[in-house]
Amino acid sequence: MHEFALAEDIIKTIGTSVNHKFGSISQINIEVGPFSGVVIDSLEFGLQIIMKEKTNPTVKINIKQVSARAQCQCGKSYSFTTMFDGCPVCNSLQRKIISGMDIVINSVEIRENQ
Repeated sequence: MHEFALAEDIIKTIGTSVNHKFGSISQINIEVGPFSGVVIDSLEFGLQIIMKEKTNPTVKINIKQVSARAQCQCGKSYSFTTMFDGCPVCNSLQRKIISGMDIVINSVEIRENQ
């Protein structure tokens, strides 16, 4: 289950970017591309387990699957759902994949220390 290792890396990345003097993490927003190779439910489960271990069981985890985007050799930018979807203008599969193969920590919300 590589999603658990990804969850650990996400928490580690957030931990190095967020100064805990300001508060605790209340929400994590992540975007996952359809061709990233990640099972969203498994990633969410891994994040929840790790946050419970770190004594932050109330953190809300939002994972959203985003569309894959490509730039065709004809110049058209378009969304696609399978690797066999051609350009809607010329039907070509000669394209540059712009997004959809990545995992992005979109934002982290912090609850202020009282």
